[in-house]
Amino acid sequence: MSIYFDNSATTQPFPETIRAMEHAMEEGYYNPSALYGPAVEASREIARVREAFASALRVRPEEIYFTSGGTESNNLALLGYAHHLRGKAHMLVNPSEHSSVHEVFLELNRRGHQVEFLENDASGRVTPEILERHMRPDTALVSVMHVNNESGAVNDVETLAALAKRINPGCMFHSDGVQAFLKVPVPSFREIDAYCISGHKFHGPRGSGVCYLKKGAFVQQILYGGSQEGHMRPGTENGPAILGMGAALDRYLGHHQEYLDSMWAVKHRLYGNLSRIPGVRLNGPELSQGAPQILSMGFAGANAETLVNALAERGIYCGTGSACSSRAVGKNRTLTAMGVPAQYLPGTLRFSFCYNNTLEEADTVAAAMGEILMRLRRFRRR
Repeated sequence: MSIYFDNSATTQPFPETIRAMEHAMEEGYYNPSALYGPAVEASREIARVREAFASALRVRPEEIYFTSGGTESNNLALLGYAHHLRGKAHMLVNPSEHSSVHEVFLELNRRGHQVEFLENDASGRVTPEILERHMRPDTALVSVMHVNNESGAVNDVETLAALAKRINPGCMFHSDGVQAFLKVPVPSFREIDAYCISGHKFHGPRGSGVCYLKKGAFVQQILYGGSQEGHMRPGTENGPAILGMGAALDRYLGHHQEYLDSMWAVKHRLYGNLSRIPGVRLNGPELSQGAPQILSMGFAGANAETLVNALAERGIYCGTGSACSSRAVGKNRTLTAMGVPAQYLPGTLRFSFCYNNTLEEADTVAAAMGEILMRLRRFRRR
């Protein structure tokens, strides 16, 4: 029996997700833009999912746009806003963003905008003090993720957005909420202009996502060819993905506290066991200050790829960081930004949990890690 501790990379779809998608493909396959009865019902089903996400985020349904996932949502919000800007704008971005945000800002920098990377504190967060040092009256765009996908650090995006708007009421504040949604409390969107979600991070289907855009935000479409999603995301709606994501949301909300409690318990159990192994370090905030589903641990004198492969041979699956860039070569931006000591950088693993992981699995993983590290370190001493 395998143990899957890589739920920040992707999650197994709920049975309800699969059933909703099967229904949409077998019976509700009509184009929602058509005018006859079954197509109108398909449109109504999508509208119900839109209302469900609006309710979960405490925003208006017309501010919810369905996309193909977190990457597209981030690109839509950031590039769509950049289209509105004239001249070379000053922009601030968290240094440890997911690549779907980081690389957008690299592109905006190439286009002539003045992109400035913030710092992280030792916990991996952007504090109000850090943002205030860099914020200018002419800063046009600020982007800080809600939960870091590698360390689990939680940024107080509500406070950061209010600070940014106090210094420049006209700036846009964007936050990548992919790892935060349903895992940490929903922020107030009073000052947050854009917030992005990915369905496959909470047991929905891949290829499904949400982009919240505040009404009145100066975000222009980046794709052309239809009036769907208020012209912001043209193309025939992916009904099966949207309905599957909606079914996942419904189930998660029905068991929300139970699922959170389960993830917290597994995280604490695994950390307690791993911390007894010599040469092990917690990366990121104190355990209770991070997100419940992510645990980043550094193992001195080890190589992460070697550890992942050794665990996989035992049927244990975890990650080395962001799955979207795990094959990239170079320093880890997130760990470097928070000042992780050099001896732990090559041997950092990310364990990430979901509702059905167990304490027994945590014990098994910790025991396997102890055995693998003992063997590796003994071999190195030869």
